[in-house]
Amino acid sequence: MEINFNELRDWNDGARRALDREREKVVERVELLNSVLRVMEAVDEIVAENESMKTEIEGLRSQLQAEKEQRTKAEMQLSEMSKLSAGVAKKASQEEVLKALRVFVNKSKRKKVEKRIAVKEMVLELANANGVLLPEDLSAAIDSLDDEQVETRVVNVQGNYNDIHDNDSINRI
Repeated sequence: MEINFNELRDWNDGARRALDREREKVVERVELLNSVLRVMEAVDEIVAENESMKTEIEGLRSQLQAEKEQRTKAEMQLSEMSKLSAGVAKKASQEEVLKALRVFVNKSKRKKVEKRIAVKEMVLELANANGVLLPEDLSAAIDSLDDEQVETRVVNVQGNYNDIHDNDSINRI
């Protein structure tokens, strides 16, 4: 049996080319599978982010609902206060209303800033809702109601001296 080396070489070259083509197909398939795996990982991340966003949206929805309820309650209280103030204003003369407002504003000057701000808004709304024209001195008192106030200090020295000071220290004579 004579082996033809040329045929053997041709067969070897053909087999090598076939194996190279097959290897290229396998490499392409591996690259394709790697791409699909990367896409699946991205999908997993998107799904996890979506679930996180759903949780956040539910929290925001419940917060929105609570704020809507709070707003509705505040609007109802404002409506009731307006009705009440209108009823009080109808029953009382304008002078009596001004006198009551003046007393209320003067007593409110001793309250904390937050309460004074609320009182100022309430008094102005009450006056506007009822068409009450505020005198200049009462209007000035109302405008200054929400200003910062320095607390006065009472200092007793040896039990026989009482004075009010606006400074932070006592000067001894």
